[in-house]
Amino acid sequence: MAIYKYPEFKRASKKHLVACECLIASLENECKQKEKHILTTIYYLTGYIFETILKFSLYASVSFDKNEDISKLNSHGLTFDNDIKIHNLTKLKRVIEAKNITSFHEYENNKNLFSTWNSEIRYDEKTKFSKEEILSFFEFSKNTYATLQQYK
Repeated sequence: MAIYKYPEFKRASKKHLVACECLIASLENECKQKEKHILTTIYYLTGYIFETILKFSLYASVSFDKNEDISKLNSHGLTFDNDIKIHNLTKLKRVIEAKNITSFHEYENNKNLFSTWNSEIRYDEKTKFSKEEILSFFEFSKNTYATLQQYK
C-alpha cells in the first residue's frame, strides 16, 4: 500500500492549475470548435485545484508531520475519513472557515459552480455553465491557491 504525504496535495493543485492555464490558452487558438469539451475539463480540474489546496491547508494548519501517511490524520477535530477522504467542496469550505484558515471572498460569485462540483463531472461531455462562469471559477481557484499555498 502506497503512503501519501500531504505536500502532494499542494503539488497536485499546482499541476491542475497549470493544466487549466494551458487549456484556457488553447481556447483562444486552434481548439475553438471543441470549446464545450475544454470548458468541461477546466471546470473538472478547477474543482480539484480547490479540493487539493484546501486539503493541503487543513494538514498544514494542524502542523501534521509532512512525512506521515495522510490517512493517519486524527487531530484537532479532523480525521482522514471524515474530512479528507471526500470530494465535497462545500464541506471542505466549512471546515476551512471553522478553523479560520482563510475566507472565501469570491465565493458568492461562484457559489453555484462551487457547490455543484463533484468528481463525477469527469464523465460529462459538456457543461451547463457558461465560459464566463467557468473562467471566473478558475480565477477564484487560482486566487485561493495563491493564498493557501504559502503554508509550509
